[in-house]
Amino acid sequence: MIGECGFEVSRLARDLTEMQGKLSESDAVLNATKRRIESGEGSTNHGVEEAKDALRVEFPTRLAKISGSLGSLECIRSRDLALATVDGGMAVVQALQGETPSIKSECFLPTCSEDLEGQDLVVGENRGGAAPRLDEVMGEGEV
Repeated sequence: MIGECGFEVSRLARDLTEMQGKLSESDAVLNATKRRIESGEGSTNHGVEEAKDALRVEFPTRLAKISGSLGSLECIRSRDLALATVDGGMAVVQALQGETPSIKSECFLPTCSEDLEGQDLVVGENRGGAAPRLDEVMGEGEV
């Protein structure tokens, strides 16, 4: 039994030594972590300041992009209004073109095939309202 107890004591001593080694390693890791946390406070504030500075620089750039986009949208809106005006004008033209056949059918326009030389359609005399030709007025020998 003493032999068994000696064997158990040896095993417990080894386990205790291992645990002490692990404890010292854990203490070292804990101390290193504490130092990083304590020194990291300043770097965290420094990081926050750098981020704020970057945002201060980036903000006007983003505003300029937004302004450019709004300008483009305004141009598109103006163009759409101009196109709508043209479309409205075309609708009026098409409506008027629908009425032009009735106007054309009411008007008489002389064709080029008729002999209109020397005729004045406004005077309203001689040959159905035409003015006499120069050779008729002057005589055939005078011209």
